[in-house]
Amino acid sequence: MIIILFLIGFILGLAYTLIGERLPLNIPEVRPKEDNSWILNLFIGILNGLIIIISHYSYGISYEFFTSIIIAALVIIIFVSDFKYLIILDSPLIISSILILILKYCYFGIKEVGFSILSGIVLFVLMLLIGKIGKLIFKREALGGGDIKLAIVIGIILGLKLGLIAIILSSLLAMPYAIGAMMLSKDKEVPYGPFLIGSLGIVFIFIEKFTNLINFLI
Repeated sequence: MIIILFLIGFILGLAYTLIGERLPLNIPEVRPKEDNSWILNLFIGILNGLIIIISHYSYGISYEFFTSIIIAALVIIIFVSDFKYLIILDSPLIISSILILILKYCYFGIKEVGFSILSGIVLFVLMLLIGKIGKLIFKREALGGGDIKLAIVIGIILGLKLGLIAIILSSLLAMPYAIGAMMLSKDKEVPYGPFLIGSLGIVFIFIEKFTNLINFLI
């Protein structure tokens, strides 16, 4: 069973990497980059295999198990596409949102689906406002459209309060990288998507601890 789960995860990890590398090339403005690393792809495949094994061991066949698989797919695709091309694709965000909403409906009912959609909309509006304010202050795009749309997925998966925590955490994680990038090159764009999706994964994994933190603060 463990070997089968690992092989499934490994193959899916390679597929996610390929999607992150190839799907953006369908956009006319994107130019191919010949810097593929088979070692990195192999590492991602192995990592995704381990994630599926650990998720199955921790959650069994449950909502959390299926959600962790979807989050892992998003992490890999967004990491590859945003770091390589500074693009977050719409299709993975749409597909993952639909899958999560289906899971929530099956496990928790229509009421939870409604709350999740509302949370996604609120976080989307919040990120949109942050992007507008950032553009006024820095005289350039502070957030990409993909980053703003990703907030919808975060809200759908985590809800409003935990989603806010994930956004704050992503800013803290991105800050050292952004400072370093600006010191090396003032015109260098910083891919924010990987930090957003990484924070989503961290909060989901340690959801109980972050929930306790929110309860303590409130």
